[in-house]
Amino acid sequence: MRFRLLHKFIAVMALISVLPMALLGFRLISLGQLGVRTAILELHLTTADKIASEFNAYLRSADAGLRSSINAMAQMDWENKQTMLAALLEARREIKEISVLLKDGSEVVKIISPFDGGSGALKKYPGDEGFKAARAGKRHLSVDGKTHHAVFYYPFGKDMALRSELDLPAFIDSLDLKRVGEKGFPVILDASGVPIAWPRDLPAETAAAAAGWEISKNAVKSLSSGSGEFLDASGVEMLGAYSPITELGGAVVVSQPREGAYRYAMFMRKQAIYAVLVFLALAVAAGWFLSRSLTKPITVLTRAAEHVAAGDFSRTADVDTSDELKDLAETFNKMVSQLKSYSDMQVDRIIREQKNTEAILFSTEDGIVMTDLAGSVQVANRKARSVLGIGQKEPVEGKALAGLIASETIKEPVMDVFANREENYSREIEISQEQSHRFFKCFAMPITAPGRSEALGRLVGFYDITLDKELARMKDDFLHSITHDLRNPMGAIKGFVEFMLKEIPGPINESQKKMLISIDRASFRLLGMINNILDSAKMQAGKMEISLAPLNLREVALRVNSLMESLGQRKHLRFEVEGAEQTLVNADSGLMERMFTNLIGNAIKFTPENGAITCGISDDGDHLTAWVRDTGDGIPPEYLDKVFEKFEQVKGQKAGGTGLGLTICKYVAAAHLGKIWAESEPGKGAKFLFTIPKNLAKDDAGRVIVNPGGTV
Repeated sequence: MRFRLLHKFIAVMALISVLPMALLGFRLISLGQLGVRTAILELHLTTADKIASEFNAYLRSADAGLRSSINAMAQMDWENKQTMLAALLEARREIKEISVLLKDGSEVVKIISPFDGGSGALKKYPGDEGFKAARAGKRHLSVDGKTHHAVFYYPFGKDMALRSELDLPAFIDSLDLKRVGEKGFPVILDASGVPIAWPRDLPAETAAAAAGWEISKNAVKSLSSGSGEFLDASGVEMLGAYSPITELGGAVVVSQPREGAYRYAMFMRKQAIYAVLVFLALAVAAGWFLSRSLTKPITVLTRAAEHVAAGDFSRTADVDTSDELKDLAETFNKMVSQLKSYSDMQVDRIIREQKNTEAILFSTEDGIVMTDLAGSVQVANRKARSVLGIGQKEPVEGKALAGLIASETIKEPVMDVFANREENYSREIEISQEQSHRFFKCFAMPITAPGRSEALGRLVGFYDITLDKELARMKDDFLHSITHDLRNPMGAIKGFVEFMLKEIPGPINESQKKMLISIDRASFRLLGMINNILDSAKMQAGKMEISLAPLNLREVALRVNSLMESLGQRKHLRFEVEGAEQTLVNADSGLMERMFTNLIGNAIKFTPENGAITCGISDDGDHLTAWVRDTGDGIPPEYLDKVFEKFEQVKGQKAGGTGLGLTICKYVAAAHLGKIWAESEPGKGAKFLFTIPKNLAKDDAGRVIVNPGGTV
């Protein structure tokens, strides 16, 4: 994206005049918000501490009176104990009732406060947690969920307990809990986190929701006061503080919405934003007026330069100023005049060169299309028009290459080659006509000027390979027919030799047996060559069937190793297998055996006496990689890729064979959606590696695919 000088000048003016002020203002506002937050949290914490302190003092006072009475009654008879308990109720109005419980939890004595008209009926509390704690010798305090009274339990004599209820609602009313701001409020929680007190004008549902806040859960667990920010159930940001009620095991939580607490700070922030916007508008206006006087002459020069770039040398730049820009415009006009003179002299020369180039392009038998980098055609010769189906007189200059090709079967490979930037990349195109069937090799390369490295355009070429295809077909047909004609008699020869070796026709002597064994080996080797040629032809034609089944690739390598060891006995070769034990993969068992057989057999040929041949398999999770490594002379670097081509062998290495074993390995790896390659250093042996996906499967059409969710 381009930014004009006018925009840059305005942006710089705005940044210089407004940005420092904005940064300073927002920094001061942030510090103000921090101060407000600290002050509000301290205020909330003070409120929570005050309420918790009063609550603790109330409970401690009642607890001290009850404990004192219990200690005084230790040596009294029952009549005096009842008298003392009645006197305690008259002295402390906050105590609603006192009762003595037997060991089964039933009340034996119950004294009601003279200031309260409560029921004098005796009750039982055998399952009450407080009664159980008193029987265990401990004091217990809790809040009754129905009456909201504070209930004390104390051990009283042998196997008995003393139960007392405090008028907690009256004490809470005396606290006169009030709202904090518009939406803030304090709430008192019991030991289980249930709200037991809140402001009178606060809905009970709102107080109940406070029990689920994270700060409330932390408050009832905490042993000290604290404060912080949190989110309520609806996601509103809140400020809160809490203080524990140690006597009750609960806590006081004071909270307030963050928005309400920061209202004044947010007002100041809005005012600062308005001020920044006003200054920004003033800076933009000043920058616009100042920059116009500078950018207008430059704009005139730019427009004139655009016309010159388009080939119009009649335009000049008229700048009426008294500064350096006027000098620049006069220099520009002189340059345009010189360019016009030079252009007139070059026109005839360019026309002659263009005609010569067109004559060369149109006389060649190869199709040539020259385009710019965007794909617009500049030149297309006669042969290229014929291949692409473009009329010989149809204008093509300036048109998109993709739009000129009518046939989709031709357009796809041509545009693929045009877009691909790999070196030596090409595609084959097949063109069927009424009386002919031709093949073309389509390739592309960059067009560069002498002495320059950057490309000026793309050249798309079409080379007629119909004759090459026909020769290749004739060669394959010949090999196919000759190998079929050879395999049947070779099979018969091998069968008869096996009969004679088994002495079915009659006994043979040792010399005859040696000759028959030589004949059998030679026929086996020749039959293997014939089978390699046939299998290579099948694989190249895509007619080789693949049967996928789970198999352990290590077991396949071990099985082939044991079968091939006899071939290496004459050279005293060592055969080894390394790698993981469990190497499961979905693959064709027969083709995997063929792969290892060809690779190990190839290694036997090129490994000297007392050498070693090592097979190995590794698992990287999605793929298995197997290799066969020998200790032979190695492969020259220029042959590392060639050895996988048909009938290709390293020159100077006389090991026999047809040169098809590695080609078949290449086809087998490709059929399993894998690849095979060779690694070698001359004099240090060679290593052939192939890798295939583990989770292979077949789709509905019978094609081999990788099943991402499959398991072996």
